[in-house]
Amino acid sequence: MPRPGFVLEVDDKTPHLLTMSGAQLRLERFGIGTQVVYTADAEESSDPVGLIEAAVGAPTGGAPLAEQLSPGMKLTLVIIDQDAPLPRPHFDPRRALTERVLEIAARRGVDDVELVVANGLKQRWSTQQVSRALGDRVATSFLPDSLISSHDVTSDDLVSIGEVQGFPVLLNRRVAQSDVVVVIGVRADASEHDPLAVGLTDLATLDRLLGFDPAPGFAEGVSDLIRGAVEPFALFAVLGQPLLAWSLRFLATREWEWKLTDRLALAGSRQIIAALPRQGAQLVNGNPRADYAVIDVVGGGYASSLSDSLGVWQAANSVEVNGSADVLVTSVWGPAVDAVDSIGSPLDVAHHALVRRAGSHLAKPLAREGGALIAFHPLRNRFSNRRQSAAADFFAKVLTETTDAGEIAARFQARAMDDEWYLDLYRKNFADHPLRVYQLWYETARAAEQFSEIIWVGGDRRCAALLGHRSATTYADALEIASGTVGMHPSITMLRGPGLVLGDVR
Repeated sequence: MPRPGFVLEVDDKTPHLLTMSGAQLRLERFGIGTQVVYTADAEESSDPVGLIEAAVGAPTGGAPLAEQLSPGMKLTLVIIDQDAPLPRPHFDPRRALTERVLEIAARRGVDDVELVVANGLKQRWSTQQVSRALGDRVATSFLPDSLISSHDVTSDDLVSIGEVQGFPVLLNRRVAQSDVVVVIGVRADASEHDPLAVGLTDLATLDRLLGFDPAPGFAEGVSDLIRGAVEPFALFAVLGQPLLAWSLRFLATREWEWKLTDRLALAGSRQIIAALPRQGAQLVNGNPRADYAVIDVVGGGYASSLSDSLGVWQAANSVEVNGSADVLVTSVWGPAVDAVDSIGSPLDVAHHALVRRAGSHLAKPLAREGGALIAFHPLRNRFSNRRQSAAADFFAKVLTETTDAGEIAARFQARAMDDEWYLDLYRKNFADHPLRVYQLWYETARAAEQFSEIIWVGGDRRCAALLGHRSATTYADALEIASGTVGMHPSITMLRGPGLVLGDVR
């Protein structure tokens, strides 16, 4: 068992602590009394075959998977893409889960088998992505015959499975018409979204699920409707913290435990990035891979597996924190935001800081209402021309007009959803659907309402202003800016490390 996460209270003997800012790595002095939240230790992965066998052979609340399959059946494997971990894993656990299900299906004589990626508004999977996530064996067996497909939220081939609150809900045809559906995913955070609802339904349903003003009870109604139409068998691999390569392993190591090799690795990384700001960042951080230990594999009914996997992840990653702080401080490491760019776009970075990191808590928030958030990131205006065209235009043309989520939904969203250029990029060039940009902003804006100040240390001033936030040159400057609302002696909680922690605030 790895060491659990814990909270360090800074005193006069505490060394300088590591912060990450895009691709930059810094050592920062924090004030006495600051609560520093460390994640559980990362572990090397081991072969999960035993856990997988237990999940398929003795699932929760149902018969073993093999007993549910027989010749002549139409079997569909749904690969969940909503919460894939970053940095990318060296070995994606979904590959092992998929291969085992396909082996069982072959032994049971099931010939009609297809794989559907539940990507929702996210980019459709390329051949390279299929091979990376599911392995060459699966890719070469199924891709030539077009038996692996990504869900298209704009497709005319979706089928109605009923109505919720008077609105029709459409589902992927292959999934809806299958005799057996096996859902395969990973659990790497505390998200409570239903991955089938956000991954396999139609555009109008997704807008009502995750739009500016979701109707109360609509999400639950969609989930119930899907489970009434299909009764999936689910397999979820619960992952531990990311264990990085030796050159970056110090990122997740507690500073007082650093060895000489860790200190030399940090010094070397900083020198390379300082000498070659853009190229150096790619050399040091470009597309890093991490090793994730599989804590458990949960199998059985879909709803119970979702709930059980969440419970396992919470138990492994929750850390008890003393009270909601006046100021919450977090690093934002580029490779934990974007799988390709070592820094990340300002929209993705803001969502990561406010929703994924500051929002990763149980009942009580990590920062009090009206507190301040201080995040380390350069907040550069960086977007991929192909993957993030809609996001780049949103940042340059929409946020210059307004940051108000309601006004944005009323004035700009419909136009973006109908833009043929954006839709062509989504269908043919592996870009996100334009609606995803708006939904991420709505989540970011809701999370930001809790804070009186959001300050980016080292952040580009214009980019911060477009987001409705502020920037500061140093951490001390950020505290001075925040002092206007939280006072001169605020309580401070700092989230340390590249992985996600679940705050259990008491």
